[in-house]
Amino acid sequence: MTMKLKNFMLLLALTGMAASCSNDDLTNDGPEGGNTIDGRSEIQIAFSGTGESEEYERSARAIASDSENQIDKLSVYLFASNAANGTYYFLEKWEEGTAFDATINPTSFKKQASGAGWKASLYPHELKGLPYIKLFCVANNKPGGETTDEKFYAEDGATEALTVMVPVTVDGDGTVSNDAAATKEDAFKAVFSKALEATEANGIIGTPLLMTGTGQTKISGSVSKVTIDLRRIMARFDIDNTTSRSNLTIEKVTMAHGRATGAFFGATPAAVVKADLDTKLFKYQPIDFTKHTGANTGLAESALYVYPNLATDESYLIVEGKYKSPITSEQVPVTYNIPIVRTLEGAAEGQYVAIKANSRYKLRITDVTQSNIFGTFEVVDWTSGGGINVKPDNDAPVMDAATAFPEEDAVGTKLNVPTALTDADGNVYGYEVTGDADGKGKFEITIAATGKVRAEKGAVDTTPRAAADTDWLTVGSPAYKEVDGVWYTTFAISYTESIGKQPVAVTFINDAASYDPALWTVVNFYGPKAVPAFSVVADGFSTGNITKVDDTTKAPAASVYAVNNSYVMFDVMSIEGVTVGTPATGYKVEEVKEVADLPDFTHRYKISVTDAANVAASATVEFKNKGDETKVTTLTLAKLDPALAFEATTTNAAVSWDEGTGTLKVDADAFTGSYVFKVKAPEGVSVSALTSEWITVTETTAWNTTDKFAVYTISAVANPLPAKCDDLVLTFTNALTNEAQQIVAPGLTVTVHKDFSKPKFAAGAASTEGWSTFNKDLTSDFTDPYASSITMYKVDGSAAIVKMTCSEAAAFEATAGIVVTQVGDTDEYKIVLGTASDIAAGTTVLTAKNSESGAGTDRKATLTITWKSAEITAELTDDGGSVVIESKSGDDIIYTMDSSALPGKGFKFTVTALGGATTSLDVFGGDTDFLMKHTSNVGKATLAAGVAEVYTLKNSDEGQKTDITMTFKNAIEGGKDLKIIFKNTYVAP
Repeated sequence: MTMKLKNFMLLLALTGMAASCSNDDLTNDGPEGGNTIDGRSEIQIAFSGTGESEEYERSARAIASDSENQIDKLSVYLFASNAANGTYYFLEKWEEGTAFDATINPTSFKKQASGAGWKASLYPHELKGLPYIKLFCVANNKPGGETTDEKFYAEDGATEALTVMVPVTVDGDGTVSNDAAATKEDAFKAVFSKALEATEANGIIGTPLLMTGTGQTKISGSVSKVTIDLRRIMARFDIDNTTSRSNLTIEKVTMAHGRATGAFFGATPAAVVKADLDTKLFKYQPIDFTKHTGANTGLAESALYVYPNLATDESYLIVEGKYKSPITSEQVPVTYNIPIVRTLEGAAEGQYVAIKANSRYKLRITDVTQSNIFGTFEVVDWTSGGGINVKPDNDAPVMDAATAFPEEDAVGTKLNVPTALTDADGNVYGYEVTGDADGKGKFEITIAATGKVRAEKGAVDTTPRAAADTDWLTVGSPAYKEVDGVWYTTFAISYTESIGKQPVAVTFINDAASYDPALWTVVNFYGPKAVPAFSVVADGFSTGNITKVDDTTKAPAASVYAVNNSYVMFDVMSIEGVTVGTPATGYKVEEVKEVADLPDFTHRYKISVTDAANVAASATVEFKNKGDETKVTTLTLAKLDPALAFEATTTNAAVSWDEGTGTLKVDADAFTGSYVFKVKAPEGVSVSALTSEWITVTETTAWNTTDKFAVYTISAVANPLPAKCDDLVLTFTNALTNEAQQIVAPGLTVTVHKDFSKPKFAAGAASTEGWSTFNKDLTSDFTDPYASSITMYKVDGSAAIVKMTCSEAAAFEATAGIVVTQVGDTDEYKIVLGTASDIAAGTTVLTAKNSESGAGTDRKATLTITWKSAEITAELTDDGGSVVIESKSGDDIIYTMDSSALPGKGFKFTVTALGGATTSLDVFGGDTDFLMKHTSNVGKATLAAGVAEVYTLKNSDEGQKTDITMTFKNAIEGGKDLKIIFKNTYVAP
């Protein structure tokens, strides 16, 4: 069947407050008045009578019955704390009954009549450091009741939740000393009632009804007053049915899918899955509906009491009775299951609703068929209080969020209604203003109190701040209106440039009430959400890193050295909090907690390097407004190179830098003058000891912020240096390194190493035996002792002597075709060519190498031998008009001719002996010779080395046919002689 649920709003609960206060003024007239007993401060409370409270007597009739207002037992549990919103611990329990007596009855009170109500006083045992008190009132949880037994249970209603209430204790300075053992407020607020049973006697809720209420005050001077409203922990159902109209006579009513226990202080019951609803939820015992006043003749009030539940319980009423058939007039037994649902506008089917405590649900039956009931549910607040309404004269101002912010002002101008802000538990902690794009707007707020209210403005924080922080919101002058003893004060509030500003706390103070700030009402107003705002932190970075926020775009940026634990910090202001996006590769972002003097709503974040090897050259991190993650500020990170670098600034052949090993090699035998190098450092550099027994390193230019490098000069302590010298290790420490911050930046180690000596070459003694005589006068060059050269004739056994010295041991490397032997114990070495034909023409390089272990392959010197040919050569330079023909036979040269055809000038040939030679000219001009020396012949019998000798011959006796052989004897030992053979081809006529 279809049901409709109508929700009716209760009038503001403060209506009639002033009258209540005027009737309940307390006087100091004894222990129950305003005295201070044994140093204990008094808490005054006031109670109305057992009928409806005065504030409801103005209505046409009372909502609650006398039995529903009945109070047979009232207990007050006091909890104490060091702060208004702190942790509250159980202090003591007060019982209604015997009048208070500090000795005999130290925790009991007795109500006294006061006009239409009652009054009473409590005298808590004050504890140092815990001035804030919460009062938890429990009514009608009496022993021996059908559904109560003065105990507190877990939700199952069978397991006792608090078998013992442990009071709090404090030490001498007011610090709680039994935090773990003392019963806390949260545990007490979680308790439930004893479970109903599936029996006729214990399966329904009867009167007097369980009621609870809480109040809070601060022990202030000798008298403190508190406001408490008791609420019933169950709901009631009224049934409006007129048999003459509906033809239904209801006999029994109950509810299925109910709860067998009720929460004393509003704890939410555990959800039950749909499949278990029939087995795990409770079915109340049926009540005899016919015994209720008004049954089946109109409205029957308080037909059924039930504990609150969840909408997912899918609870339903079960109505049993008789239905009069409109056709046969027969009374037909009927049972109706009526789901407790509401149907939203336009919805196809109804939705189950949750039953709330202290509310009444009216089933108004409008039509009945044999199969259905048609009607509506109305939900009406039962009363704002139960049998007790406490309205003392120091009430804090009340803001009813439902009516406090009108949509229009008195002349119809549309207002900017603020939006409620709730925490994770759904509690309202403030209001966000709305307005135009620039954060400008206005609204009105109405506050109710027992007197006129004034407003004070301050910042929502705990740190004193300048007035400018709250200037964006302006609270106008109040307007007052008094209705039925209640004062309504309206403030016009305007604001401009409110986006992302410091929240403003507006404190509303009832001038007719208590002066204690703990009883004032504070409403916090927040500007529209903004992107997180960055500011740099003074000294909030490790050495060299840079932080900045652009003055125009407000964009934050940082330059960070790529060293593990290198960091920067920013203060990020965001009212709603900050959500940090995924950190860039190689970085981590962490919030720095417990920063002294950090402005409220400001969060300090440390961005540090965790993986220096993988830090990108440029990266970003997003910081989002936690309340609106579309509001994003992006931090840009730039990588800085932290490395130290070596740079040579001068050239010295005796010094070389090995980048791979970080070694500066000094050839001590060749080192003269100095060698200068730089160490580039991003933020500064220091170095270990600079001297040793053989070398000195001097810092000639200190590191400075302009050049970013330090300059060092190397010079020898003495010359020549010792043969063996220890390395000088220079450790350059990067100024970025900070051991306290666990920052270890890359340093630079330069090892100044006295290199092993290179062998040196020099000319050998010319008089030393073993020289090839013909080699003694050849050219040599020992200008560079590490790369010298000599010239040798390329003949078998050709020998030369050179000097080779080395500070350490040295030896010649083997060279094919060359034999090198040391001449005795001297530094001279004989170089002998073995077989000349095994050596290629041109040059041969001999290498002498330092043979000390570890000397390395570069510790060597070279001797280049340029080979000089030992051969004698001949060239026909004038063939006598093509008469003489040149040819060869082996190594011999043959000149063939018809001697009779030679011209008068004869013919010429030139002979050159590189090492010199001798010959005989007597082979020409004899009686049997066909050639003779020309008169112009200038050839010599002894040929100077390398000098070309020209020989001229002419016809002598052409008739002679015997060959003539001219032999040139090579002056070079082992060098070949040259034969020239002359042949005559003359034929007599």
